[in-house]
Amino acid sequence: MDDGVVFYIPGVLLLLAAALKLSGGAGVWRDPLVAPSAGILLVGSSVCLLSAPPTIRFVNDATGVANFSAPLVYTGMTALSAGYLVLMTRWRGGPPESRRRADRLVLGLYGLAVAGVWVLFALARVPVERTRDLDTYYARTPYMCEMILLYMVAHTAATGALAFMSVSWLREVRGVTRTGLVLIVAGLGFDACYQIAKYAAMAARWRGVDWDFLSTDVSPPLVMLAGVTVACGFAVPRVGPPAAANLRAWRRYRLLKPLWAEPSTLRAPAEGVVRWWDPPVVRLARQEIAIWDGVLACSPYLDDRVRTTAYAEALAQLTAAGSATGRSLPEVLARAVTQRFRAAPRAPSGSSDAGTPPHAVHRAAVVAEAAMLVAGVRASRTGGTEAPANVGTLRSIADPHLMVRLAGALSTSQIVAKARRRAENRMATTHD
Repeated sequence: MDDGVVFYIPGVLLLLAAALKLSGGAGVWRDPLVAPSAGILLVGSSVCLLSAPPTIRFVNDATGVANFSAPLVYTGMTALSAGYLVLMTRWRGGPPESRRRADRLVLGLYGLAVAGVWVLFALARVPVERTRDLDTYYARTPYMCEMILLYMVAHTAATGALAFMSVSWLREVRGVTRTGLVLIVAGLGFDACYQIAKYAAMAARWRGVDWDFLSTDVSPPLVMLAGVTVACGFAVPRVGPPAAANLRAWRRYRLLKPLWAEPSTLRAPAEGVVRWWDPPVVRLARQEIAIWDGVLACSPYLDDRVRTTAYAEALAQLTAAGSATGRSLPEVLARAVTQRFRAAPRAPSGSSDAGTPPHAVHRAAVVAEAAMLVAGVRASRTGGTEAPANVGTLRSIADPHLMVRLAGALSTSQIVAKARRRAENRMATTHD
């Protein structure tokens, strides 16, 4: 572990998390939790990077002071402990004056602890550089021992206070907040194991026993794991819902691409332009606006006769497929499907679908509207084509789920492909 990988990996991860958190522009600073949470991520990243043996040697050589990295790392860890407490009090809420009083108390006490670390280091005589076992090597050195214990006690107090607040709040919340608290409690468990290993190694040195492996080999991965887990616990409630929304938006964005592409030639070139840095929710919003604009442009050319013809073909095809498999929709499922498709496009007037399972009726209606759309798009491209005598209405785009079904029909239905070819042939004949 002397190469510092166990420290550098979590340090880089925390730095990336801080960069992502602050990448939302000036508006993110309106959130009172952004500054402390981003500060914790940056301090945590700095502590991880400074704790790596190669960084320790570099800092010591650059300053010309043996073991100068020690108070730097302890200062970072102490500041991180204070930051966790401040962030938890702000996250949990409460009367503003009470929160400010708690923040001042925490910052005051831990500010004194940081000052004590530097004063004790200045008084200690530590001429031998130790990159991995400083805690145990100097466990019996005057002032240095007190400096190490001061940091450890401050860290233990913060861990205990944070654990008490997290566990007491855990019973009152649900959802992503509870998930975040569970991660924090798990991280504090790793941190408690780290502290036990550190205290045991130092106590063994005081008794003349060599348990240095607890400090050099066991505790570093534990404290790094604890820091990352606790940081994730604070981040999940802030990042989790937007991340889930972006995942859902990305899936829907991809499913709607056929519906977006169909009327693309009817829109202005600048409409619906998606930049590579746009998040999925923005991409989806622009895509749906572009879809509505394209449908609006071709709406005067939506021919209800095309819909009626396609509906009859689709219904016959679906009914035949159901008969071939010998499967029918149970009555309970039929009622559920009917309830689900309350806003589904209606079958064309005059069509006879008595006795047809509801799912077949609704699927045929969506396919029929897709066929009407492709014909309307091609008719609107000519500009001189007369509007149909009976203009149809595209009802599927009024329902988010049916929009996805409509997009699927555009890309997979053979009936829609046939309607597309018919419209293109008709337009070619008109031009001739």
